Parts: sequence; structure tokens; C-alpha cells
Amino acid sequence: MKEQDSTYVYDIFHKDGNHLGHADITTLIREEFQWGMLGYMIHNQHWNRGFGKEAVQEVLCASFDDLYFHRIEAHINVDNHPSISLAEKAGMEYECLRRRFIYENDAWKDNLIYYKNA
Repeated sequence: MKEQDSTYVYDIFHKDGNHLGHADITTLIREEFQWGMLGYMIHNQHWNRGFGKEAVQEVLCASFDDLYFHRIEAHINVDNHPSISLAEKAGMEYECLRRRFIYENDAWKDNLIYYKNA
């Protein structure tokens, strides 16, 4: 179990060396929860080619196997359909809608919560 940590960032590269984007895991709470949050960004010229799915699946595996998290969540804006699709393709499950959950662009926004447990 990791006792002190905050964020793990993984750069995503194609086998030819091109940078495709990044993914990160941020610790929400350790102790008896072992709970983290997933973020990801794939450069738009690489969208819809399966790179995001493969990268997120690998980061999820590392989160459980190497970082010892029990639960990983993705907090996704309700209108971010590509991110919703990516979370689902990577094996995450929809859990709920959290209303007025995140403050962005001078307003409180709703987020969809997708999760995966170890």
C-alpha cells in the first residue's frame, strides 16, 4: 500500500516514437479506501484509432497492480461524448451523475462518474 502519493503521469507514445498524449492517476484518498481518479488526453490527430483505449486499459492495470488502488474513477463532463465512449471501451462502468460537481469556466458543472474496481 502506498502511504504518501498524489499524482502519477504516464506519457503515451506510439511504437514509432510519436507522442500520442498522456494519462494520469490522482490519489483521492488512501487509507481504507485506496481510491484514485483517472484523467487522460489524446492529441486529436490520433483520435478514433484505438490508442486511447489501449493506454487507459494499461494505466488502469498499473493503478491496481503497481500502485495498489482499489477503485479508480473518471469524472467526465456530461457533453464529452468521446471521453464517455473511451471510458466505456476501456472497461469502466457508469455509476452516477454528480450534480454541480466541478467548478469550470465560472460555473458549477455536472459530471458523469465512471469507475473500475480492482
